[in-house]
Amino acid sequence: MTDMVFNSFLQQQQREGMALAEASDVLRLISVDGNPPDRYIAEFKAKGLVRDARGGIVESTGFAVMIWFPPDYLRNENVDIPHVLSYLGPHPSPWHPNIRPPFICVEIKRGMSLVEILYACFEVWTWNLYSTRDEGLNHAAAQWARQQDPKRFPTDRQPLKRRTLDFEVKDLKGAGAA
Repeated sequence: MTDMVFNSFLQQQQREGMALAEASDVLRLISVDGNPPDRYIAEFKAKGLVRDARGGIVESTGFAVMIWFPPDYLRNENVDIPHVLSYLGPHPSPWHPNIRPPFICVEIKRGMSLVEILYACFEVWTWNLYSTRDEGLNHAAAQWARQQDPKRFPTDRQPLKRRTLDFEVKDLKGAGAA
């Protein structure tokens, strides 16, 4: 039996998610399963932080997540975030208090849109969004972040969605003649 409400939700998520990807210089969104799809791979070409092989914290460009809308996504009061959102890579050691592969901790509420999830993931990866009030998923990253100059963040200042400029060009020939 087809759930018409969920099917309509998925169709809307596909339209809005692909529109965001089309208007972005940093997001590539790939639908994976279904018609309409219920799974997406989101690849972000933005700078975040990783722990390198020598233990140093360095900038790295590239971050991918899997997003899945399970059949009960609109009905279940408590969204099971590990089922909805998974870190895919490419780096094995992302450095953020809210990321410990394959887990990413962002607040996802019942019915939250694909676009909202994409923005949340982008904000976490680029350190626009982080909290060190608790230890998060990555205790060492939370402790490290508390010791950093807040001016270090965000790691990437480019927007997820390309800004449109609305301007008018006027011919100035003869502007001073009157």
